[in-house]
Amino acid sequence: MLGIRKSGKKRGRIVNLLVLSMLIVGTIPLIISGYNLISYNAGILDTDQKLLHLQICKSVASEVALFLRSSANIITPVEKSVEIGYDSNNPSAVFYDSKTRDLITALFQSHNRIINIRVLYLNNRGVQAGYKIDEASPINGELMDTIQRCLSSDYFHISRPQYSEDFNQVLFVIGKTVLINNKIQGVITMVFSMADVMDTVRRAHQSSNTAFILDGQGNIILHPEIRVIRAQINVADSPIFQELRKLRSHAISTFPFTDRSSGRPVDMLGTVYMIPDSVVGWGVAVQTPAEVANVVIQNMRRQTVYWILLSIILALLMSFLFSQQISIPIQILTQKTLSITDGNFSERVDIRSNNELGILAENFNLMTEEIEDYIKRLKQAAEENRQLFLGAIRTLAAAIDAKDPYTRGHSERVTRYSEIIATELGLPTEEVENIQIAALLHDVGKIGISDSILQKPSILTEDEYAVMKQHPELGGNIMSQIQQLKHIIPGMRYHHESLDGSGYPRGLKGDEIPLAARIIGVADAFDAMTTERPYQKPLATDEAMEIINRKAGQKFDRRVVDALAAAVSRGLIDLPNPEDVKKPRYVTSN
Repeated sequence: MLGIRKSGKKRGRIVNLLVLSMLIVGTIPLIISGYNLISYNAGILDTDQKLLHLQICKSVASEVALFLRSSANIITPVEKSVEIGYDSNNPSAVFYDSKTRDLITALFQSHNRIINIRVLYLNNRGVQAGYKIDEASPINGELMDTIQRCLSSDYFHISRPQYSEDFNQVLFVIGKTVLINNKIQGVITMVFSMADVMDTVRRAHQSSNTAFILDGQGNIILHPEIRVIRAQINVADSPIFQELRKLRSHAISTFPFTDRSSGRPVDMLGTVYMIPDSVVGWGVAVQTPAEVANVVIQNMRRQTVYWILLSIILALLMSFLFSQQISIPIQILTQKTLSITDGNFSERVDIRSNNELGILAENFNLMTEEIEDYIKRLKQAAEENRQLFLGAIRTLAAAIDAKDPYTRGHSERVTRYSEIIATELGLPTEEVENIQIAALLHDVGKIGISDSILQKPSILTEDEYAVMKQHPELGGNIMSQIQQLKHIIPGMRYHHESLDGSGYPRGLKGDEIPLAARIIGVADAFDAMTTERPYQKPLATDEAMEIINRKAGQKFDRRVVDALAAAVSRGLIDLPNPEDVKKPRYVTSN
């Protein structure tokens, strides 16, 4: 019995030792792997939080920069109209320039973000369109300050945004000095609504993430809450603004800091980003309470410890299974995160779980959906701004045609014919669009031609015709001031060149003439032949095509002529109603 008891005790000690060994062997790796997983997951979650901050900052900053650029570009056609309408011999006459007044009225009616447009000259006279600005309102103070800055030192100024009680929205002012002959003649101001930007800032305000915009002096100029904007809060002494001051353009920084603005210290995670291509020195800031950002990490730590203890009871098998349950979703999240960093925002995580991993997956999917939505909105905004830009160009083209009412619709018809020809040639969509813009503006140089020549009812003299032939060069010089249009200038400048070198303004030959110019030249000639002139009645389509075909290879590009012929044969060319096209007032000698 003693031996049996001893044996039993020995067996018991061995079992206990094996159990203890298994527990030790199983526990140590589990504890190590558990804490490694916690650290690994914490790193991923921290990366995801920073990535979310980064995407929010870049999305908001890009949309704000795009908004500022598009708003500033709207001033350009007004500036050109004022410069063209200025008469040095009679400076006051510009105040009664109907074209400028019609242009700013059209701009106001076509852009819902514009509140007021004003052209003010040094004699305190001018023209304006839009809603009246109350003299007692803060935005009127910014308007007056912008005018003074432009007249004194700044040729271009963007004001600080102000909340307007009258319009119940945030407004800001863009001002630009009118320079004629290198002398200041006045100021163009535009008051814009920032409703679209406010919507962007509000959309970025998700869960506990707060996004806002600061100016170069530390003033909060845009915030999801209107009361903050009204209060005109300055945070120049805050860690957020101090970090922003260290950044250069396009730079970004994510950092922890302590917020003491509420009276008690709160640990925060913040990200600041300078708005790209901004002349105002604005920056975007996003901040999240650290306890909120770390809540998932804390929950995961507790759950991991729980599963480690449970795995000790259930042995190594359960610990293995548990580690697999943790690591696989994390690997999936990691792979999806890396895919997103490569720009694939359509990625989604299919993890169905009720624990923190499931919450993480849901938040991850929500984050990617939000990012994808931001990208779509940016693309939509870009397309809207493109349409606004084209609308401004069409407005300018209409102003050109309006200078001579007897060529009404000429620019639009040449644009339509050019588009059809370019499409027939199989040119890329982007190139077709560039040709459309060049065709719309091909006669912009006529703005610089005297009305006495342009509207002369009789045949032009040689000297007058020589002046008329300058309009392609004048148009190129005018549009060269607009950076976005430099690539379309050759199509405008050389549309009167001929393959044999007999054209103008530079006598180019053959392939020296850009394809866009060759296309616009054929479209321009076709429209001239098929619309009524004092010296000829409009030709039928077949008659016009016969003349153009005879000149193919000599004056016109054969490929372009064939493309026009193909479009005509398929019924793609619709000639204008003669009743809608007035006769031109001038006749050239050839």
